Amino acid sequence: MLEYLKYSDKKIHDNLFISEPIMDTSLNSSNQVLVRIPDSKKPITDVILSFDGQNLFDEKTSHFGSIFNLEKLIQTTEIDRDKNILVIALTSNNQRQTQYNPYPRQTSEISSLHLKMIILDVIPSVLKNFKLDITKTKKHVLGASMGALMAIKFSIINPEFNNIVCLSPAFWFGFPGIILDIKNLDKTTFLYLYTGKKEGHIFSDDVKNIFPKEWKLDFSTNDNFYVSGVNLMEKSLIKNNIQYEYLIEDEGMHNESYWRKVLEKYFKELL
Repeated sequence: MLEYLKYSDKKIHDNLFISEPIMDTSLNSSNQVLVRIPDSKKPITDVILSFDGQNLFDEKTSHFGSIFNLEKLIQTTEIDRDKNILVIALTSNNQRQTQYNPYPRQTSEISSLHLKMIILDVIPSVLKNFKLDITKTKKHVLGASMGALMAIKFSIINPEFNNIVCLSPAFWFGFPGIILDIKNLDKTTFLYLYTGKKEGHIFSDDVKNIFPKEWKLDFSTNDNFYVSGVNLMEKSLIKNNIQYEYLIEDEGMHNESYWRKVLEKYFKELL
């Protein structure tokens, strides 16, 4: 069973714990588990399983210096909506583009094995170690960019987590696999989908020089390419009768500052 230590001595992180490193031998890199423990005197109302946990709570561990500032957001929600929220988050590692791609164009089991490890090992270890019961909770899975692809795949193989927060999904990794896989979501699923109209800055070149034209997406600008791919995801949700809400932000860029605003809306209205 995994061992956990207090995350830090900061008061705001008093209920945050971090696991020992978990080695992914196929990648020669490791992940850790962050656990945000709710009030022990109340029943847990919601469980959030999140990817890219290093970007949730602490600027020191963030890959790009911006965070969701999740603890403050949760504390506000717990007061305003009478919630008691458990968070289980996996950090990503330096092999993220492999580990976080469940739709590779070439055969690969690495991402699938990571997801199965979370379901079979990580979640049970958290519940056992902290003596938690989540049988009657509402279950959510959260991811941004490549983590958003992981969130969808996680829900497909573990449909108990049937509330998906899918922020700026990096659809081009393994496209069109993500579009086709939406049909495998459980019909009880609700998917909260978001993209910004100014996310094309993440590409290192004009997308028309990077991706095959037979994808039939909007190659007019990098920004339009991004939105057109996520729009295809929406069409697949409609085709497969999956409940969803889709938000598009005119000024939205590819970072936690914008994603936090969208997540705040989810917490206020849909959690």
